[in-house]
Amino acid sequence: MPSEDIPCAALLLAEDLEADMDVLDRLRRDGVDLRDRLDDQRAGLAALGDDLPDEAPRWAYYPWSRIAVRILGPAGFDRLRLDRNRNKITAEEQARLRSAKVGVVGLSVGYAVAYTLALEGACGALRLADFDELELSNMNRLPVSVTDLGVNKAVIAARRIAELDPYLPVEVWTDGVTPDTVGAFCRDLDVVVDECDSLDVKLLIRTEAARRRLPVVMHTSDRGLLDVERFDLDGDLLPFHGLLGDIDPETLQTLSTRDKVPYVLCLLDPEEISARMAASMLEVGESLETWPQLGADVGLGGVTVSAAVRGIVLGHPIASGRGRVDLDRHLDALDVPSVHSEAPDVPSVHSEAPDVASAAPGVPAGASPDGETPQDPLEAVIDAAIRAPSGGNAQPWSIVVEPDCLTFALAPEPEPVLMDLHRRGSLVALGAALHNARVAAANHKILGPATVLDPPGEPEPGVPLAHLELGSDTDPDLAAYHSGMLARATNRSPGDPHTVTDDELEAMHAAARLLGGRIEVVTESDDIARLAEILTESDRVRYLDGRLRSEMVAELRWPDDPDPDSGIEVDSLGLDTAEAAMLDVVLRDDALDLLEEWGLGRGLGRMTRDRVLGSAGLVAVFTEGRSPADYIRGGAVVESVWIAAQEIGLAVQPVSPVFLYADTRSDLEHLSPEHVDDLDVLRQELAAVLEVPAGGGLALLLRFGRASAATMRSRRRNDRVRHAGDVDGLIPARG
Repeated sequence: MPSEDIPCAALLLAEDLEADMDVLDRLRRDGVDLRDRLDDQRAGLAALGDDLPDEAPRWAYYPWSRIAVRILGPAGFDRLRLDRNRNKITAEEQARLRSAKVGVVGLSVGYAVAYTLALEGACGALRLADFDELELSNMNRLPVSVTDLGVNKAVIAARRIAELDPYLPVEVWTDGVTPDTVGAFCRDLDVVVDECDSLDVKLLIRTEAARRRLPVVMHTSDRGLLDVERFDLDGDLLPFHGLLGDIDPETLQTLSTRDKVPYVLCLLDPEEISARMAASMLEVGESLETWPQLGADVGLGGVTVSAAVRGIVLGHPIASGRGRVDLDRHLDALDVPSVHSEAPDVPSVHSEAPDVASAAPGVPAGASPDGETPQDPLEAVIDAAIRAPSGGNAQPWSIVVEPDCLTFALAPEPEPVLMDLHRRGSLVALGAALHNARVAAANHKILGPATVLDPPGEPEPGVPLAHLELGSDTDPDLAAYHSGMLARATNRSPGDPHTVTDDELEAMHAAARLLGGRIEVVTESDDIARLAEILTESDRVRYLDGRLRSEMVAELRWPDDPDPDSGIEVDSLGLDTAEAAMLDVVLRDDALDLLEEWGLGRGLGRMTRDRVLGSAGLVAVFTEGRSPADYIRGGAVVESVWIAAQEIGLAVQPVSPVFLYADTRSDLEHLSPEHVDDLDVLRQELAAVLEVPAGGGLALLLRFGRASAATMRSRRRNDRVRHAGDVDGLIPARG
């Protein structure tokens, strides 16, 4: 409701009223500064030659500054002050504007709007609402004084307007607008200007404006976005042009700040915001407290909203809609005649899309294809092999089927991604495929010996790396994992941290011992926190390095993608609504390039950090050495541990860092020349926390915890298996 106990209007003292002059005399005796420039004003008014009524002068006293100024009476003051409006605004139009009452909610951009309306005489009364007080950080965009610090923003605006035009009535609501007061605030208004920060209040204002048939105008300070909603012409309009659907203020108020993010981004249009704003959004909560605003942008908002309000009051054909008055774009066009656009070349994202921090190249992803398991033993073994996880779901294996043997090699394509150094990620995936095949062979009693080969040099596509002979044996320990192997999936959902039980630890260690492997299970909170920081920084590099980022984006598959048989489907990322809404921003090359230039970007790893910190623990799977055969065997251990963990109710997700398979500084330079030093430090820290054995390496790092079941399984390619001698004979993947 209006505030009456804070002085924010001038005290007007008429010279033809004795009581007013007594007040002025007391003020003079109290040492108030009296300023008299009336003669200049009278001369200016006389030069206009207008026939104006004879008015007694006034003294306008401003108690907050203890200054009183002698001025013309209201008609003469208005005529002279607004003289330079003539023809741009006609006398008839000026009179119509002076009959309008405008309400402004939110006094940052709203300050500029209210002051500009007052400057032009574009309204006859103002109603200002804001509960916030001025802070020093507001003073990059508000024309205020350090003497105003701690004063309510609406009060400050009213005082500056009173110093501009002491005759203009201004109501001040220092409690802002609430569900209980929105009706009273909107009463008797002609236009409502919304510049508040609260999405709840924004919707509340529009709901009330629609009920009262009031137009609403809003300016968003980035790239000059202007919204006009003519509820006065059509009371059935959906708020925000329908961008938020039919959500009501009461429901919106119950949502957390995080759950409101998708709605806010719907209004901003992530693909259309400036690169600098997009980059800044990714830093909120890290290097920034909140979104940045520039004084020039706020000033532009005051100008554009005031022009819209003036047009509405004067009956100009201003329709509902939104558009941009983008000064940067127009300034760029001065030198560049072609149309300039900052809009990034990124995939269009559907409403459920998220923030991708963990869906990175080289990280085994996804799970078994859906569909029935083949009944034929040989086909069941093949089906099991192709269910294995692989980095980016690339499925880098090639399997040749003979009547009594399966031969595993690396596929000729796709080309390995940067972080698949020495093809070690592909070798781990191949080892997982071999392990799955052995589990299925044991279950169907056609198990034979498995041989892992170790040809010299870097592994080449098509060169045999492992053989699985098919015989008539079984292995009860392997066969016991068959159903778990078929159900194994990547679960990227947030987990609920819990104290890891001895049974859970033993199940994972037993699965590693079954294959002669070694693991380290990290459960101490301090160690988990250290690993979270390492992985966060690794993700930051992955996003900021253009080549690594390009490979990451190339692995993502969007809804309705025509070729989803490899890669990571966006819907499988396990992201909440806020993460989903931010995906368009997170993948903008222009924004990420700016963060790289500025040396920022810590917020890019936020999701990984949150996921890891919310885990019960992490499992590091070691390799005995660093030969291709060692990584194949390590991949088999990874799959065995993963299956065992999931069988006891744990959700599992690979969270390996980008430098996982780097041995030397040269490897790091190959990964990211601009971030070699950062990656080198992170690599040493990771080895120290995990106590990587001398001469050995890491096959993979997994996080685990309790979470809801994975809702989607990655699909499988149909060109990775063929019968020996049959060039075209492909065995289709099921599901």
